[in-house]
Amino acid sequence: MLQNVKMDGSVNFHANGNINFYPCPWENDKQATNGGRVETRGRMAIEEDGTSSFKAYRSNTGPRRQLLYSTRHAVVEANRPIYRNDRKMPTRRLDMEHIYVTFKFPKNLGLSLTKVLFEEEADEVLAYLKTRKEETVWE
Repeated sequence: MLQNVKMDGSVNFHANGNINFYPCPWENDKQATNGGRVETRGRMAIEEDGTSSFKAYRSNTGPRRQLLYSTRHAVVEANRPIYRNDRKMPTRRLDMEHIYVTFKFPKNLGLSLTKVLFEEEADEVLAYLKTRKEETVWE
């Protein structure tokens, strides 16, 4: 960056979270950088002419967990596969992949009814986990 440069411009907000800044045509004589593209912290890139873009998220990412199975009060999720960063041969980190089972019961059910519902839904979840294949196909 040269210095603090003030420019008139327009801002475009995208549905995926990206934001693009475009300088107005009468600002063409101003230079924002010393030459070339400058990437600052926070995934922001500034071009020499002042065109800037801010990427809110890393590309090709999504939710960390995928829903596998659900009951009335339980959710079974698995996190996505994690690969070791090796350019020649990326290897899958099986020790970092887990299955999460979460139960959420309303407080107004009472302890005895909650225990009965927990036992029924836990049996249902365990039956699903026993029939689950070892490999998960990701969407």
